[in-house]
Amino acid sequence: MADDEDEELRRQTEDKPKKKKKKKPKAEDGAAEGGGDDGEAPRKKKKKKKKPLDEEGGGDGDVDDNDKKPAAKKKKKKKKQDQFDEQIETRDQQQQQQDNYNGGAAVAAAAGAYVQAYGDDEGGKKKKNWNDNNATYGTRHYGDNDGDIEMAQHTRSINRNGDGNYNDAYCFEADTEIMAEIQQDNTVQVDESGGIQAFVAETIEIDEDNVGIIKSDAEIEAEEKRKYVKWFGGVVCCLVIVVMAVAIPLTLKLTNNVINKTRYVSDPPTEPPSLMPSIMPSGQPTSTKFMEIVEFLTPLSGNALKVQGSPQYKAAMWMESGDMMPNSRGGTGLSINDAGFTQRYIMALFYYAMDGDNWVQKQGWLSEKSECEWFGIDGISEGCGADGIGGCIKRSDFKGDFNKVCRLSMGRLNNLFGEFPKELGQLTEMRYVEIQDDWLVGTIPSELGEGWRKLHTFLIGGNVMSGVFPTSFADNEFLGTVFIDRNNFNGTFPTVFDTLKNLEWLDAEGNAFTGSLSPGIGELKNLRIFNINNNSISGKLPDTFDESNLIEDFEVAYNKFSGTLPESLGKAKFLKDLRASGNELSGGIPVSYYKLKNLEELYLDDNRMVGELPQTYEPFYDGLQEFSIHTNKGIKGRFPVENFEDTLRIKVLALHNTELTGQITENICGRLDPNLSYTRLMTLTADCDKIKCSCCTCYKDGKIVSTFP
Repeated sequence: MADDEDEELRRQTEDKPKKKKKKKPKAEDGAAEGGGDDGEAPRKKKKKKKKPLDEEGGGDGDVDDNDKKPAAKKKKKKKKQDQFDEQIETRDQQQQQQDNYNGGAAVAAAAGAYVQAYGDDEGGKKKKNWNDNNATYGTRHYGDNDGDIEMAQHTRSINRNGDGNYNDAYCFEADTEIMAEIQQDNTVQVDESGGIQAFVAETIEIDEDNVGIIKSDAEIEAEEKRKYVKWFGGVVCCLVIVVMAVAIPLTLKLTNNVINKTRYVSDPPTEPPSLMPSIMPSGQPTSTKFMEIVEFLTPLSGNALKVQGSPQYKAAMWMESGDMMPNSRGGTGLSINDAGFTQRYIMALFYYAMDGDNWVQKQGWLSEKSECEWFGIDGISEGCGADGIGGCIKRSDFKGDFNKVCRLSMGRLNNLFGEFPKELGQLTEMRYVEIQDDWLVGTIPSELGEGWRKLHTFLIGGNVMSGVFPTSFADNEFLGTVFIDRNNFNGTFPTVFDTLKNLEWLDAEGNAFTGSLSPGIGELKNLRIFNINNNSISGKLPDTFDESNLIEDFEVAYNKFSGTLPESLGKAKFLKDLRASGNELSGGIPVSYYKLKNLEELYLDDNRMVGELPQTYEPFYDGLQEFSIHTNKGIKGRFPVENFEDTLRIKVLALHNTELTGQITENICGRLDPNLSYTRLMTLTADCDKIKCSCCTCYKDGKIVSTFP
């Protein structure tokens, strides 16, 4: 900004002509002062002598004796000139401080040019006179102590512009030739008159030739922007590289996991490939043996054998070249003509179909040992397995027979993941299957029910299977235990269970079964435990029980059953646990239930039941350990506390949100003592505004209002 102001001031100073004072001419010799037309010499204009610049502010100088201006006017002008000089001196001192700080290098270059032009003899004392519109200043020194440059003339031109402000500029005198050389070198800028343009350089850089390069603020700002852009671009590139270095391996890993988790079903695709795989896996040559294996197993596994990566394909490849079990020919691996070839293929298929590489326990699988000794197969179950033959049925004496797999007990939480291969149905000696709390998906193949006619235990609870239970299991004379609980089975509750005459334990809790229960359930005389809690089954409960029933646990809680409790169930003398909570049952407790002396747990809460509790002593009071009848608004009358006071077995007594009245004695409250163990009362609830109780968890309008410590 200061450079712009100085340049403007200099331009105005040059453009504006300097005023010269007119002086009266002296009379020529022999001429009269008044002079007439004849004999008068012509008047000549005489230039005013410039004031000397020896001292700052100028001296008195030579003044024309004929100057007739009044003394007062001269005095006023003198005073004005002094004020003007004082302002200029103050401003010059401020400018000198800035020059000394920022402009040493630039001014030194200009001063050097001056000294070179005029030499040291003049000592920097050459002066230039200015008119009264200019202020003249003395010598300035620039540079360091070792090379101070004494400027011969530093003149600041003051021009008053139209708005009353003053513009200023600095000028230096130098030889014209020297200035031309300097201008050609582009070292110092030269104005139109040949003078050096003074400026302030805020930044000076030294190039490789040790030449100072002076840059303007705009150039510096542009260079800083370029540096910032380069820096920012570098940072972005680094971030992109880091992100790619992390993302690419992670993506590949996730992709491999997805590929590894791909499951193949045994059924052939809708449009099976027409040709065998053209590219075999690395290290697995296309061989006649593999072609023979595929042809031999196609009736069993179909075109899935031709799909690279399918469990069937992997199992066939393993049978072709991966099986190291010794054979009768002195080599390894079985041929399609060997007894047990199909069974070994099916067990290898099960390994691949269930993601065997990620099992928790997989001892022996795909090893050189007999499949009867692999983990989960090896062992003894009812009618299955023996020492020396693992989990197989010992082969007979006739030629070509082999030890047959009869159990598959993979336990719980072994991280199996996949669908049941339908080929497992070929294992006709299967007796025991357990795969619980794992990741079985899909449906149960009907081939399993068709082939496993000797199966007596089928435990697949805690998986994510769906669909219906196959009817192919119907009329299985051996099937006694079925756990399909905590899956996603759906559809109408299977009537196939009515046909299992030796069924002892059925656990179908936690599925999505609908429909109703068949009366045939009550006709299963060997049925001891029946659990269908947490489904959506509706209708009435079967009322076909009699004294011959062995039922012990009858659990139908949290369904949509309606009607009354089955009267005939009171004839089941072995009944211990009756759970019917969370339904829409109505009516009262059947009188036949009063005789159930083995009854230990009776949960009838959250229904629509009505009536009173039996007031007289009844056998079923003796055995009760858990009695929950809460949230039945129709249950009313006096609570028969005397029938619970003498028993030491009661652990749960939930009476709240009913219309029962009465009192809980201190004897019963004493059973809440935490120091008691087996005989301790764990739960005691009541509507304390209806039943007086000092130790109960009290309810009112279905909400807890106080608890016993």
